[in-house]
Amino acid sequence: MTTLGIAVVDYRSAADTAGLVRSIVAHHHDPDLRVAVALVDNGDQRAPLEEVAELARRHGLVTRVLHGHGNVGYAAGNNLAARWLRDAGADLIWVLNPDARISGGSLAAAARLGAGDDGCAVGATAYRDAGGAVRPDLGAVDLWTGRSGRSPGPRALTYVAGHSVLLTRAAFDRLGGFCEEFFLFYEEADLAVRCARLGVPVRVVADLLVTHAGGGATGATADLRAKSLLTWFHASRSCMVFFRRHYRRRLPVAAAARLLYAGRALLAAGPAAAGAVLRGTAAGLRS
Repeated sequence: MTTLGIAVVDYRSAADTAGLVRSIVAHHHDPDLRVAVALVDNGDQRAPLEEVAELARRHGLVTRVLHGHGNVGYAAGNNLAARWLRDAGADLIWVLNPDARISGGSLAAAARLGAGDDGCAVGATAYRDAGGAVRPDLGAVDLWTGRSGRSPGPRALTYVAGHSVLLTRAAFDRLGGFCEEFFLFYEEADLAVRCARLGVPVRVVADLLVTHAGGGATGATADLRAKSLLTWFHASRSCMVFFRRHYRRRLPVAAAARLLYAGRALLAAGPAAAGAVLRGTAAGLRS
């Protein structure tokens, strides 16, 4: 029997996580697939997450709330989840954000990841765009400026969107999990670089669809006027960490791009936003 492990890092968003669990239950049809769920409490709100865990258990999902560690960030939180899931026998680890929803297909589709790659692969799920077409859920980051989005350009690195990342156990072990230098943002871009360097193939599980609201806990949004200070800071810090780790010679260009971004933040959202960009950039250069 295959065990699918699902990692969910929650920061004060138990209601979102409950919705995710319901979507997991609704798309679990295979009696030969065992599902284990690790709910990571990064927001010191164990009680509501225990209620979500009980909901999952009532539907046959092996579930545990990991708590008491404080807010360790997205990467470290998912590594905590993965360690428990591996101990629980997980053959695959599926990282999902609380505000993600499984919207099509069956969980059994995830179990096929790695079948032709000696059991070692990273996978993206798919989504349905506004026109109804099914597309791979990928993002891209400009390897000179650090600007990210869905459309890859000639200077861009394509990565699996961080709200829905599948890793076989062998791939997770080869990669060493997520890099904990990243507190929020750019973890998936870092993962893509390491996949390329270590020869871990990246596949698309096209018959497993996921929707993502985005920014539920972090305030991340494309609207510059609505971004949270947390997002301004950590996106800038992580951008610098990413270039410092992988493209050090381009770091001055990426840092200059962040200074220009601080100007955009000032015009769109005021001095506090611009200050958060500058502090985050400085923190990423120092760390």
